[in-house]
Amino acid sequence: MQKVNCNILDFLLLCYSLMAGFNFYFTHQNRLCLFEVAKWSTFLLCYIVARKISHKERILWGIIFLGMVEGIIAIFQKTHWLNSVHHDFNVTGTFSNPGPLGGFMGATITIILGLYLTKKCFIPKWALFTIFILFCFILLLADSRAGFLSTLFGMATLCCLFKKMKVESFVLIKSVSLFLFMILFIISIYYYKKDSADGRSLIWRVSIDMIADAPLVGHGIGTFENKYMYYQAQYFESHPYSKYEKLADNIVYPYNEFLRIGVEQGIIGIIFILCIIASIFKYTSKEKYNKVYLGGFVSLLTFSMFSYPFNVLLLWLLGSLLLGGIQYQKNIYALTKYKFQSSWIIIVCLVLSIKGGHDYYNLKLNVRKLYSESLQKRKVAEAYIERCQVCLQSTPHLLDVYAQYSFLQLPATKSLLILKQASTIIPSSELYCDLGDVYKEQKQIDKAMECYILAKNMLPNRLLPKYKLFCLYREQRDSIKMYKIGQEALLTEIKITSTKALRIKKEIKRSLSQRCDKIWQCALEK
Repeated sequence: MQKVNCNILDFLLLCYSLMAGFNFYFTHQNRLCLFEVAKWSTFLLCYIVARKISHKERILWGIIFLGMVEGIIAIFQKTHWLNSVHHDFNVTGTFSNPGPLGGFMGATITIILGLYLTKKCFIPKWALFTIFILFCFILLLADSRAGFLSTLFGMATLCCLFKKMKVESFVLIKSVSLFLFMILFIISIYYYKKDSADGRSLIWRVSIDMIADAPLVGHGIGTFENKYMYYQAQYFESHPYSKYEKLADNIVYPYNEFLRIGVEQGIIGIIFILCIIASIFKYTSKEKYNKVYLGGFVSLLTFSMFSYPFNVLLLWLLGSLLLGGIQYQKNIYALTKYKFQSSWIIIVCLVLSIKGGHDYYNLKLNVRKLYSESLQKRKVAEAYIERCQVCLQSTPHLLDVYAQYSFLQLPATKSLLILKQASTIIPSSELYCDLGDVYKEQKQIDKAMECYILAKNMLPNRLLPKYKLFCLYREQRDSIKMYKIGQEALLTEIKITSTKALRIKKEIKRSLSQRCDKIWQCALEK
């Protein structure tokens, strides 16, 4: 059986995995989550396979092939031959939105440029250049700012690694020019979609507050989406006239993987990641293909500072392939003395990955069946989901769909339990509005009021929580609070004009007018 030499990266990844495993185990109340195990098993599987492949260029061509598949799908979506995955975007590839597509194309563009610079390619240079131009076109279709930045930094890394200058002054001039160009590019990218960029600065601001509350070991792996919205609500409660109010939204990603690690794993997790990155740059061999891998790695690393690649399966696997494909210098400490049998690890990881993927597919399929027209299918789906509560809790996006269904279709008592469970795992302004409605239906007015207030603080720019508070105060005959929240609702800007929003504002105006008329009438009578 083939054995694999261990290096410093293997050692660091093992230590980090053990640390992360303990963190996840204790965070999730000692429950073993098959989906999380399957995710890491798939990463380890791709990593070991990449380490075992002797011809490292094959991995690079495999990544390019996947990029070509994504590019063809994107073109078909643009020409309306295929439907997009997201209803708001024409081009997404196989991803949920254009952002991850841009990140993947950025890494593949960097790899293509790297293969071109190696001058070791089994296809003609003109064909490789054609693929390069095609991938750049797909990147433009994706319209991903993070993808643009990742491509720029990846290509800049390749230029630095491959270019050998002899005149020091010329090197300095080129370095300064490249630095200034990158600064100007970043500034232009910021102003290209300024509101979106400012919205992410809010997320990063709140994320830093989260890190400050648990700086050493973090809040626990997988807890960002559990706690972020509560911190955002606290932020707006303490900053009632913040410039970020108009930009706030329901958030499940920090749009920066380093911040996520800081929030969930603290300073210890960040140190581990920095050590891994440092070891990659310090101990990588000088072989030309390694330079290509480093360029792709820098591209993905740059993308991770502005997006969420490690929550996207294909980008997660891309990272494992790039790490596994890097060849290290020989005789790194004493680790090169040791070898391990990898075949049994591959088999175990493959089994866990297939099992986790199968269970996830079945769960997702049954969640979709909840909205089937067939009553029988809905009953079967409900029964299946009831049996998979632990798995459901580890997939927040599916739990959110199930919570919405329970609010619309299930009895109030059962819906209340599901909504309360969902609020601890994936809280949102909409979910707390639904939870408040259920409490209100059960005559638990104080709890309903708490839910509506929390929903309003989470997203001060949303009309619905204010309207629900308005109705509650009106029913309680609390004129002062009713008038105050009514005025807030009327001053709330509507991002997307709809009949419902216009109807709500009209109703609030009418109610306030009637209330004022009654007050004046009472005053005149007195």
